[in-house]
Parts: sequence; structure tokens; C-alpha cells
Amino acid sequence: MDAYARVAVDATRTRDARALTSCVDAFASDSACARAVDFVARDADADAAPRALRARGARTPWDDACGGFVRARALMGEARTMAEAYEAHALGTKALVKAFRGDDEGGWMTEAVTRAADDARRVAVMADEALRARGERPSKLADCGSTLMLVYRAVSQTSNPEKKTPQLRVVNGLFKVYFRLNALHLCKNLINAVNLPTFLPFESFPKAERVTYNFYVGRLAVFEDSYERAATHLEYAFAHCHAKSAKNVRLILQYLIPVKMILGTLPSKELLQKYDLREFADVTEAMRRGDARLLNSALGSNESTFIKQGTYLLLEKLRMSVYRTLFKKIHAIQGEMDPAKANQVALAKFQTALHWCGADDVDLDEVECIVANLIFRKFIKGYISHKNRVVVLSKMDPFPSLKSIFAE
Repeated sequence: MDAYARVAVDATRTRDARALTSCVDAFASDSACARAVDFVARDADADAAPRALRARGARTPWDDACGGFVRARALMGEARTMAEAYEAHALGTKALVKAFRGDDEGGWMTEAVTRAADDARRVAVMADEALRARGERPSKLADCGSTLMLVYRAVSQTSNPEKKTPQLRVVNGLFKVYFRLNALHLCKNLINAVNLPTFLPFESFPKAERVTYNFYVGRLAVFEDSYERAATHLEYAFAHCHAKSAKNVRLILQYLIPVKMILGTLPSKELLQKYDLREFADVTEAMRRGDARLLNSALGSNESTFIKQGTYLLLEKLRMSVYRTLFKKIHAIQGEMDPAKANQVALAKFQTALHWCGADDVDLDEVECIVANLIFRKFIKGYISHKNRVVVLSKMDPFPSLKSIFAE
């Protein structure tokens, strides 16, 4: 513990960013914090670290900060003490933020503050998993959101540009917390904050952070049915994600592909194969052929995968597009068979096509209802002659582009 205190005190005196980060790191095996825990029993006196720091001349909040991080590290070894570990880590993070705020030239501390913020979320997730396993209510991640907001205010409410550099990293951490808690309404405030003039220029942040931010903003737009906006942000994430980060590229495509399909652009077979996204192969083919039966089969066989990804309901919305493609093909056939009445399509012909797709029990009234929905949602332009059981299509652009249908 004395060795840890020496590193911590020297770090604060000499403004050694790397050494201070080592003192707050809750996960690195070779950090000063890890080495300190080697000398502390699991049930160590919570005041041991602060006493050692004060003995070497440290003052609050440094002794509270480093003491909290050492205590957290010591308690992280067992599931039964993970909740206590989070509490200790949160206290350490808050004390570190207090020291950061109090130092006008505290730009050298940003690396340690960022490390503490990242670790706080990880420890909170582990604590909630332990609580859930014991049948108790998980609550630490929600508390972590408040802790990270405290960090965000500290790095934003300053006139020192160097102290602002963790802004986007902390915002991304809050996105991860809110998405995990399904508190998506809180994300709007984060987006508004990033757009404030007091926020550092977006392009000044590291590429990885910009990619992460656009990924979460794109996902949020998906939930709001703003597909063009979702495509813009997800395409940015895809274009700027490191090519060797195949796992991250695949994660982005799990949302970008359904969004682009809704807007009328289908992925290539080569793309699906390259990133092992074969679950979208039959969905894509169903969209291309207008095959409702294949779509049902694809959604059914990959239901658990799509639910886990959070894209099942998004893919369900492709059903109307599949019906539209099928109806468009019937219209083309009608035009070849009877050019004079190319824009008059009997509902019975659409019914026959649906039967071919496996919908054997669909009667003419249900077919009329499907077509009425297509017209109402502007997938096709025209009207239904109920008396004659005929759809009369507009002679001007009867099948608007999917992109125009979902335009904001």
C-alpha cells in the first residue's frame, strides 16, 4: 500500500498523467492499483489507502479518490462484493472529478478521468449481474448514469479546451448506459449537447469515438422511424470504422442493412458473405422477388437472432415492401397481357399471387384490405373499385420509390 501511495502522490505532484491513470485503473493487471491490491486482504480496512496517502502528504480529495479505487479493486474479486465494489469505485470517481474541477490546469488529468468513467460503467454492469444472480434488483447501472453525468458536466463546464477532450467519450459511455437501461428518451439531451457551440468541433475527436457516436445516434433514429437520418449516421459509422474491426463493422451492418432495405437498397451477396451476415440472405431475396412466403420463413428461422440484435420489428416492416414488389410484378404482367388496361389490376390476380406465396387462406376481402393498406401508406398510388374488385393505378408514378415514401 505504501508503494501505491508513493506512486499516487508523485503522480499528483509531478502531474504525471500515465501514473495517475495507473492508480485509478480498475482492470489492468499491471496497474499501480492492481499492485496495491496484492498487499490488501479482501476485507481490507477501507481507510487503509487514504491513511497511506495522507502519511505521504496527500490531501482530500486525492486520498478519497485513490482510496476508493483501491477499495473497489480489492472487492471486485468475488460476486458477493461486486455491489460494494461499485459503490467504492463511484466514490473514487466523484472524488477524482472534484480534484479535476478544482485544478484550472487539470488537462493532464483527462486520461485518468476518462479511464475512471469507462471503468465505472463496466463495474456497474458486473455489479448488476451479480445482484440479478442473487435475485436482487439491479440498480448500479442506473446510478452509474448519474455518475457519468457528473463527469460530463466536469469536462464540459470549463474554459480549458484540453479539459474538454473527453467530452465525446463520456457521451458515448452515457449512450451505452441508456441503451442498456432502455432509457432512450435521455439520449436526446446528449445529442443536443453535442450540437452546442460550447462542444468541441466534432471532427477534432478521435475517429473511433466519432464512429461510436454515429452508431448510437443511428440506432436511436431507427427507433424513432427516422430511416433517412438513421442511414446517414450508420453510413458514417460504416465508412469510418477501421477495416480490421470486423466485429464492429458487422454490428453496424446489422442495423444499416435493414434500414437500407426499408429505403429500397438491397445488400449484395458479397457483403453478406464477407461479414458473415447470412441471416439477411433470404430476407434480401424475399424483397427482390416479392415473396411473402420466403420472408415469413426467413423471419421465423432467424427470429431469435433478430430479436437479440434488436432488428426483428424493423424487419417486420419490410412486409409491405414485399407486397408492393409482388403487386408491381403483377402490374407488369397485366401490362404485357392487356396494354389497354395496364393500370387496372384485378384483386383476384393478386390473390392468386399470394396463394402462390403460401397464403392459401387469404380471401378476396383480405386481399382488398392489404391493397388498401398499400394505398393508404403510399406504397402504391391509385384507388380500389370495390364493386368491380379492381385496383385502378395512377398513370403517373404508380409505384413511388421506397426512399420517397419514408422521406422525413
